[in-house]
Amino acid sequence: MDIRLALMSGIDIPIPECQLTCTPPKIREIAFLGEQTFFSGLQYLCIKKEQLNQDKSIPSETTNFQIFKMVMDSKEAADKKINVQQVLTLCFPKYKVMFTPRALVFNLDKQNFIVDENNFDFFQSYFEQIFCLGGKAEEKFNPANAAAQKIADKIMRGRRIVAEQKRAENGNQNVSILSQYTSILSVGLHIPLQDLLDLTIYQLYDLVERYRLWAAWDIDTR
Repeated sequence: MDIRLALMSGIDIPIPECQLTCTPPKIREIAFLGEQTFFSGLQYLCIKKEQLNQDKSIPSETTNFQIFKMVMDSKEAADKKINVQQVLTLCFPKYKVMFTPRALVFNLDKQNFIVDENNFDFFQSYFEQIFCLGGKAEEKFNPANAAAQKIADKIMRGRRIVAEQKRAENGNQNVSILSQYTSILSVGLHIPLQDLLDLTIYQLYDLVERYRLWAAWDIDTR
């Protein structure tokens, strides 16, 4: 489904395959949760089988949902599970979110909506679009061994969160990428900072990209 206009509008995004409606959080709401917590939870929600270097220790029939559950069920991943729970609560404020052994359960008005093996890939696909994570699935984790626990451990050790990857690109691990983007746009486009904090990630990233293109054109013209 083409949801680019909906994302640019900042409206709620239906996920029909899961019978859910996601409310893309604004930058100020992410700030309340914490940028590191947010991107950490988002990383594990969008984990893909392709992120593992496949070998004989990982069955080819392993699904994205099974990988996700391996991490969430690991004792060492208790903090990651909390981050995921907080991200889901932020993105689905009308629902009560629960983890069960075989599914994510979203409760609204005494009705349960299930995300499991059958529709988790659709759920991930929408999240990748909503939070501009295209291409992240191509990044590789190091191979793990056969035990599910060790797979989970390897995943958690294999990569840093998305925000830290972006910070590394800037050569400063202490920089908040979202605060940096809002600051640049506020100065460059003369938009009040408070207005920028009401944008979603999709809107913010789109403005940043447009501003970069304009700046490059302006430099060439000058």
